[in-house]
Amino acid sequence: MRWFDRTGLAMNASETKGAIVFAGSPAEAAIGLGASAVANMQDLSRRTLEGAGLGAGDRLLFAVRREGAPSVELLAQAIAPVVESVAVTGPAGRLRLLSTIRALKPNVLVTTPCGAADFLARLYMEFNVDPVELELAKIVLVGEIASPGLRKRLSKEFEAELLEVYTDPVFGAALAARRNGGSWTLQDPGTLALAALDRDEITAEGLDGQGELLLRPTWAHGLGAEAIRTGEMVRGVASDAGLFNHTVGEHVLARGQWVSLPLLRRQLKLIDGISRWALTIDRGDRTLDSVTLTVALDRETLVANPMWKGRIQQAVAAATPIHVEVKTELRNPDDGLSREAVIDLRGHHLGISRKELGA
Repeated sequence: MRWFDRTGLAMNASETKGAIVFAGSPAEAAIGLGASAVANMQDLSRRTLEGAGLGAGDRLLFAVRREGAPSVELLAQAIAPVVESVAVTGPAGRLRLLSTIRALKPNVLVTTPCGAADFLARLYMEFNVDPVELELAKIVLVGEIASPGLRKRLSKEFEAELLEVYTDPVFGAALAARRNGGSWTLQDPGTLALAALDRDEITAEGLDGQGELLLRPTWAHGLGAEAIRTGEMVRGVASDAGLFNHTVGEHVLARGQWVSLPLLRRQLKLIDGISRWALTIDRGDRTLDSVTLTVALDRETLVANPMWKGRIQQAVAAATPIHVEVKTELRNPDDGLSREAVIDLRGHHLGISRKELGA
């Protein structure tokens, strides 16, 4: 068994002939799946979604997004044969989402925890709409670490059954599910395990234990023997947060998307005058994460130069699809701060170095 994290995956470890390539946006670790592997993955996803409680008579609306990857559409195709209808829309634009719900009249909304929370807040504050009027019988949460108490609040406010589905961060395959805060169920126990941080060792098969979630794509012949570290940690009681309640490594989960630190690092190195940077993620009492990049420049003329700030903003946009606020400041050589830092005020991201955390 070969072990990878997501930065170590490469095309030579994937299927290439007639493949669908999963690469993210921007492309980082391109992994190809052939037609049979995609069909197997969809079959597994369909069984997982059915196990979550979706089936005949349900009208689904996917209000989620995976930048640069076909995973959302593949999930929609997977569940389509067993439900009444499926539609896919982007999560951005809550008024557009409301209009879409009114037009299509789904009884199931699939979205992220933060997306659902933000939609609920805007229904009250901006649209003057009672959530119950939308007649959503089920809400399916995917893709984020939920704030404490959010799951119960959504179920109460929408008067809907709350379902949760775990989709892996590489392919977006639906692998595990639970209903109304119960136990997580894996359709194929071989696809997920728990691993130690400081050594390549499986500490628990399935989900009973603590450690980093380890993905094993058993549906793909060329990848079935690989062990892929997801960067998602099960640590302590995770019942209210989701299947995982922390992240670790070179990818940071914010606003439902993964920010690649290697890509960000690579882009910022192209700009002269940057001596230090810090990426700060916060949620506070808000519904959505805020992401701020504070860049320390070594010359005061650069700090006051709007063109330089614009260059930094373009570099960030080339590294991640999410909105990042950029702030510039003059470097203080005596502050003793490290050259780069991730400051997660939510408490989700534990750190970059697995070995240090494991020790």
